[in-house]
Amino acid sequence: MQANRVSIFVTTYNWPEALNVCLKSIMEQIVLPDEIIVADDGSTDATKMLIDKYRQNSKVPIKHIWIEDKGYRINVIRNL
Repeated sequence: MQANRVSIFVTTYNWPEALNVCLKSIMEQIVLPDEIIVADDGSTDATKMLIDKYRQNSKVPIKHIWIEDKGYRINVIRNL
């Protein structure tokens, strides 16, 4: 029987301070997820730089999925 896998899905848009709090909280858990997926609805480079910083020290893969800012399209990025 295969073990359960856990992914944490975080949505973000141009608020790297809030994303930082979310990622920090995830990293401080006793049981870490198998992956973290950050769905980014068109944020600026500050968000990408923050994610890259976490990737350097993360024990789990962090996927950054970004789409161009064309208004509120979080449902589009969720499907990606």
